[in-house]
Amino acid sequence: MRLTILFLSSILFFQLTGCGNGEEAEPEEEASYEVKGRYLSTSVDETSISVIHETIPDVMDAMRMSLRIDDLSEVEDLETGDHIEFDMVHTQQGWFIRNIEKLPEGTEPDLPEELQDVGLNGDDPEETDMGP
Repeated sequence: MRLTILFLSSILFFQLTGCGNGEEAEPEEEASYEVKGRYLSTSVDETSISVIHETIPDVMDAMRMSLRIDDLSEVEDLETGDHIEFDMVHTQQGWFIRNIEKLPEGTEPDLPEELQDVGLNGDDPEETDMGP
């Protein structure tokens, strides 16, 4: 009987103290890169946008990417092909975009030749709902 009481007391103690699991989760680390690129489209479900971006040194080559977006008002005045500057943010949850600004006329991102026309001829897959 004493063993049962001791065992149940131990369980109650560990539940109340959290048994070491009550530690607060570490804040999510993020890395942010200021990048130039070109806006292509907003996804059908309006959770991401498609862009072509410059090379981010020591991180990734220039490419077309879909990036999650929290604030669609940042792209409501953009048209396909507009040159933009933005923060490309990487967290444990993946990549997302914020602080999008349209670049002044004549300012162009440094994109490789093979990416110059990507997404400008209605060939951007984000413009259609591919479904699961």
